[in-house]
Amino acid sequence: MAQIDSVGQAVKAIRRRAIMVSMIIVFGALASVWYALTRERVYEAAASIQIEMPQIAMAPGNSASSQIENRIRLIEQKLLSRETMIELADRHGLLRPEDGFTEALRVDMLRDSIMIQRLVDPAQSWRTDIPPTGLRFVVTLGDPVAAAAMANDLLELVMREGRDRATTRADNTLTFFLTEEARVRDEIAMVEAQIARLKSDRSGALPEAAGARADRLAMLREAQLALEQQIIGFETGRDRLRDEEARRQGILLQQQALLLEDRIAEVQDLINAAPEVERELNMLERNRARLQDEFTAVTSRRAEAAMSQVLENTDQSERFEVLETALVPDVPISTSRRELVLSGVMLSVIVALGLALGLEWMSPHLRTSAQIERTLGIRPVVVIPDLRIPRARRLT
Repeated sequence: MAQIDSVGQAVKAIRRRAIMVSMIIVFGALASVWYALTRERVYEAAASIQIEMPQIAMAPGNSASSQIENRIRLIEQKLLSRETMIELADRHGLLRPEDGFTEALRVDMLRDSIMIQRLVDPAQSWRTDIPPTGLRFVVTLGDPVAAAAMANDLLELVMREGRDRATTRADNTLTFFLTEEARVRDEIAMVEAQIARLKSDRSGALPEAAGARADRLAMLREAQLALEQQIIGFETGRDRLRDEEARRQGILLQQQALLLEDRIAEVQDLINAAPEVERELNMLERNRARLQDEFTAVTSRRAEAAMSQVLENTDQSERFEVLETALVPDVPISTSRRELVLSGVMLSVIVALGLALGLEWMSPHLRTSAQIERTLGIRPVVVIPDLRIPRARRLT
């Protein structure tokens, strides 16, 4: 194995393989030129929007950060959906199916060419809960006009989607609370009707009539006792009366006794039914109180929803504003063809020189006395130079 001991030997080794070195450099340069000419140029276009915070707060200390974050996440999912990607590709004539691109391939390639960046305050970028102050849409394509047009289309889609989502959300929220308010109001009216019906049908058994029932029962008991005494007196003096008169008075006293018993039974039934009536009334009252609290909460939320709708219609809530539209890029972001050719030529030269020196290093020939002495351990006495005459000189 020969070794290269000096620069001169390296130069001689390269000269001995000049044809191989030249061919590698030439083919490398041609390959670099071909690659630079066939490589597609890539252009980048960017558009930005600014997220404006609500100008009027709904309540002190109420933050819209979570709502903005949720809206941005939904909009990003909408932008990168399959339907949106296919629509943009068809609109700008990109990755056409007649060129052999399947739908899945079109969607994947177009998604890879779109990047959505969230703009945040650099001083607060370390926080994870800070809402973005804007969005930047970067589109990378081989056509500069299509790249700028697609970036502006994404910008327009975000603006339209943001407005539609905010308006739809406000309208749906207000409609929901209006419906809930009407439902709770009807339920309250139904419960109040049940309470009124119960008080009307069972007025004597109501809790507030307990005193009157007790007084009436006591009065009836006293009347019954007085009637019983009267009946005893009648039975004692019955012999002094004529039969017709005694029979008439006896029937009258019996009727009065039966009437008092019926009245006492009625009052006793009311007293016995009072606990159940009180339980039903308390249940209805609790239900009405619950519905009243629910109605108060729904009414408050309905007022907030109505205010939110007004703010959305007057652009006073959080909204998207165009910060800058995308312009057609003048220069590509990919490496220039000149740089590619120069890099390819330099790489070809390095490979050619490295291969030539490597082959020389692996060659078994001993070309200098130092190599002979290092390899065989014998110092040569005489070095015979190459006395071969070039063929051109021999012919002369």
